[in-house]
Amino acid sequence: MESAITRAVVHVIANMHHNFREDLTIDDIAQAAGFSRFHLTREFTHLIGVSPRRFLRAIRFEEAKRLLSDSRLNIAEISHTVGYSSVGTFSSCFKSCTGITPSAYRLLRSTAPLAAGEDPHRDAGAPTAPTTLHGHVQAPAGDQSGVVFVGLFPAPFPQGHPVRCTVLPRPGAFVLDNVPTGKWYVLARSVTQRTGEGRQVRHTPTVGGFGPITASADHAPEPVVLRLYRVNLATLRLCSTAQQGLHPAPAGS
Repeated sequence: MESAITRAVVHVIANMHHNFREDLTIDDIAQAAGFSRFHLTREFTHLIGVSPRRFLRAIRFEEAKRLLSDSRLNIAEISHTVGYSSVGTFSSCFKSCTGITPSAYRLLRSTAPLAAGEDPHRDAGAPTAPTTLHGHVQAPAGDQSGVVFVGLFPAPFPQGHPVRCTVLPRPGAFVLDNVPTGKWYVLARSVTQRTGEGRQVRHTPTVGGFGPITASADHAPEPVVLRLYRVNLATLRLCSTAQQGLHPAPAGS
């Protein structure tokens, strides 16, 4: 039987997607879901793999990246559009999540050539390779599409902060830009919908993992496929990933 907290997390994710442009706080989200901030944060992190604050941040930054690429809004306007009241906070958090400033991200996506000697990665902090990781998330057979969090971690489990992350509205293609040099694991968490007895919809946590992958200045990672598994199988799958590694997706997949 589906738990109340699982239903609450599904409600919270929907709330984030509908209202991320507002000045939405974790306290607001928890109150709307009928839980304390501490309880919601603990259960959301246990179920999804990252905190609700980081999940909301990833949703906002996906929209920010789209606006940086496709609109003529300035950084301040984009900041307010995606729910930030402070441009400085938006810029520092964007850089923390993507490894690059909003201005540098727009420069990378611009069709105009870079000025001679200009390096858009100069502020990234950690060593970075000029590479992008492409991949595809596959849901279990028979499951309806659900929101997916994809993160890049230094270990085969979502402990600490992801070095890069994104949120997908449903399983499918994803891109992680500006991947730092090193060995990484790509982890995904979702809450998918299944039709149970009496055609009642049930929400089932699913996870997937891939790695390790290697990124360096002279070695771009190949495209990866993340297959989501229901939690009763996920632990075994992720342990197998950690011990044996997985193979890159075939070209063109």
